[in-house]
Amino acid sequence: MRVLITIALAGAAAAGLAACSAPRPLAIQDMPRRKAGLWRQTVNVAGSNAVMPETTACSDAISESKLTLLGQHKSRDLCQSQSFTRDPDGAIGFKISCDMGVRGKTVSTGTISGDFGARYQIAMDTKTTGALIGPPDTERKLTITEIWEGPCATGQRGGDLILADGRKINLTDAAPGAHYR
Repeated sequence: MRVLITIALAGAAAAGLAACSAPRPLAIQDMPRRKAGLWRQTVNVAGSNAVMPETTACSDAISESKLTLLGQHKSRDLCQSQSFTRDPDGAIGFKISCDMGVRGKTVSTGTISGDFGARYQIAMDTKTTGALIGPPDTERKLTITEIWEGPCATGQRGGDLILADGRKINLTDAAPGAHYR
């Protein structure tokens, strides 16, 4: 009996230590993929009264392989420093540094948590410095919420971002935003 209690206590201690373990590195290709379908996005900027318009995005396996949750594949040439970790609670921590040229240098840190099949949230702090165009130094706290709405509508394809006014941009195209549909 004493052996069983000792084993149980050792197991509980090991589980407790595992829960307190440090975040482990996560490669871009190992980032979670969203469930295929239509995702509704809301953005809240802390301290701002501005209401950001909702957007929706059509996701499929091909677009998810090209665009991870934060779009790192598309921005690798601007954002050379990107690190991701998987926290013990399953959340993803990130730090991304980008040189946007005349728009300044940005550093974004935060976490992504939730169920990538139904609902997830990105809490992000972004600091921009040295911009020659727009405000030179800014700090923003954003909360982005993504909710799965169901299948994509007829005529939509993976990578389509549908703006509040109905225009579409496909983020997987060679030059997204070059033309609106």
